[in-house]
Amino acid sequence: MKQVITTALTVCAMAGSTHAQVQRKDWHCHAAKSHWHQQQGMAAKPTVESTEEDKYDMKYVKLDISMSNVTTTLGGSVTTVARVVVPSLGSYVFELEAPLVIDSVLIDGVLRPYTTSGDAHTVALASPLAMGTMFTAQVFYHGTPISGTNSSAKGINSLRSPSWGNWATFTLSESYRAKEWWPCKQSLKDKIDSADIWITVDDSLKAGSNGLLQAVTPVAPGRVRYEWKERYPIDYYLISAAVGKYVDYSYYMRFDGSPDSMLVQNYIYDNPATLPNFKNIIDSTDEQINFFSSLFGRYPFWKEKYGHAMGALSGGMEHQTMSTMGFFQSWLIAHELGHQWFGDNVTCATWSDIVMNEGFASYCEYLYLDHFRGRAAATADMRDRHVNVMSELGGSVYVDDTTSEPRIFSSRLTYDKGACMVHQLRHVINNDPWFFSLLRSWQTYMKDSTGSTMEFRDLAKAMFGTTVNGINIDTFFQQWFYGEGYPMYTARWSQVGANVFVQLQQTTTVPTSVSLFKVPLELRLRSATGDTVIRVLNNQNNQLFSFSWGKTMTNMSIDPNAWLIDSTLSISRVSTFSINDVQHTDISVAPNPTTNSWVATGIADAALTLCDVTGKTIWNTTHAGNTAVQIPAATLAPGMYLLRVRRMGMEDAVLKLIKE
Repeated sequence: MKQVITTALTVCAMAGSTHAQVQRKDWHCHAAKSHWHQQQGMAAKPTVESTEEDKYDMKYVKLDISMSNVTTTLGGSVTTVARVVVPSLGSYVFELEAPLVIDSVLIDGVLRPYTTSGDAHTVALASPLAMGTMFTAQVFYHGTPISGTNSSAKGINSLRSPSWGNWATFTLSESYRAKEWWPCKQSLKDKIDSADIWITVDDSLKAGSNGLLQAVTPVAPGRVRYEWKERYPIDYYLISAAVGKYVDYSYYMRFDGSPDSMLVQNYIYDNPATLPNFKNIIDSTDEQINFFSSLFGRYPFWKEKYGHAMGALSGGMEHQTMSTMGFFQSWLIAHELGHQWFGDNVTCATWSDIVMNEGFASYCEYLYLDHFRGRAAATADMRDRHVNVMSELGGSVYVDDTTSEPRIFSSRLTYDKGACMVHQLRHVINNDPWFFSLLRSWQTYMKDSTGSTMEFRDLAKAMFGTTVNGINIDTFFQQWFYGEGYPMYTARWSQVGANVFVQLQQTTTVPTSVSLFKVPLELRLRSATGDTVIRVLNNQNNQLFSFSWGKTMTNMSIDPNAWLIDSTLSISRVSTFSINDVQHTDISVAPNPTTNSWVATGIADAALTLCDVTGKTIWNTTHAGNTAVQIPAATLAPGMYLLRVRRMGMEDAVLKLIKE
């Protein structure tokens, strides 16, 4: 299987898949999902069309529709089984957008009248239904929705591939576009317990969808019905259809360390050149499934399948169990496959929390690169994301305007800053078994449901405590999820004997949002005989750190491994630091200067060491509790001394003391 991966990467390279193009993945996904709205200036809506839709819980849907590969024209019926969740339900409300035409509506098999207001359709019930009552609604409809373009998809699209010349009709319902092709309830939190998707097409075509294909049933001369069954809970926007002249390229994979196997099913354009071009990359899908399963837990829909169906997208769309793909490259498979965990198994609770889908799926690209191509390629990918995020000074991962689909699917904020936020959380935890345990627990506890960023934060707190390695988890999410901007550093350093001193001054790009980013920060100390990387806790401004290092320091760099979104303004060497360079606001030493002794306060459970400027230890003690500490000075020669305060879970504090 290693040879499959190697060959697949060679094909990517031959196709021009340089690292820069890997980084463009997020634009592909972003373009596919939101570019049309940006072009047309169309505003989306933040929730269901009518609050009346929240009065019932979706249990099951069955789509029984006819489609073609060369037009968006469709027709048929959608059956919904739902349960009443309010004391009394007097009407059934669903969404469907013009130019689709409703032919009739049945409630429990009885024809009922309906009224229309915008895209909401209200069906009067014969009599109110009590809480807990199950009912069945069937909507018959037909029409020709407006198709998208090759670079800007709509809810349903009938397009010719510009690369291969094949026509296909495919759906793309995220975020508010299911109503453009089927009568539905567009509520993220109301996952549908199960679904059947039946698609009737000409017998020269194939129709791909969610779940497992149960049968291909002849229904008329030259016509067949593809009958798909999805028995895992599914969100409305993940129900899909793809119709084209496809070849079915399928195989079974086996899960590592298990006798269990799973179908990998792919509907590929029947162009004789298409499958040979992509086959090696497609064959690597099982390697990725096993890799991500080792990180997040077994692929969540393994009792059905994973696969792909082609359509003229500028990227891909993570339809549950069968992603729609415009083309195949390994990083694109990694992104859409990652969504099966982050987006499909656990779906974002609101569009404000889209990072729980797209940020994590984008981070799966990084994980893929790190595992299959090496750390250098992954780090280069992360640096590219940093560059994109820092191309503007502000902007939060949290989406405050869910009426704007370009904002929901912002390449800079949702995809790149979202992936960076996940990477930075990994850096804070600083323990990969813990970090991936958090991701697996999220999949276990929230499976088949929806989850918010704050619920993810709370899970991290429950697993690791309020503070991890000196960083408060609430503060982390306040800074990087809600907050705007990033830190910028000015550094000065000096070396006296074996003692290295580094002073960091942090400014932020949007100080009204975050005045100081409290972060774990790596510093690379450089020398002609070899470098070393030291991790510090940057939790205050104008902060001085000291280290013992036997090498002669020549320079330094900040965040050398690209863990954080940050920038370095300047680094300079100084011969010494003045007494006013650094202030530790939590520690007070007085009098300073002194003739007899210093008294330190604000110190709790710490080891204190007094050194001269050569680094020689003059005095030390271990101090328990938070009482004042007296530091002797009467016998010392006049001059400057350095007090190092070492506290559990915190970086060393170094204060400059003067003896007169």
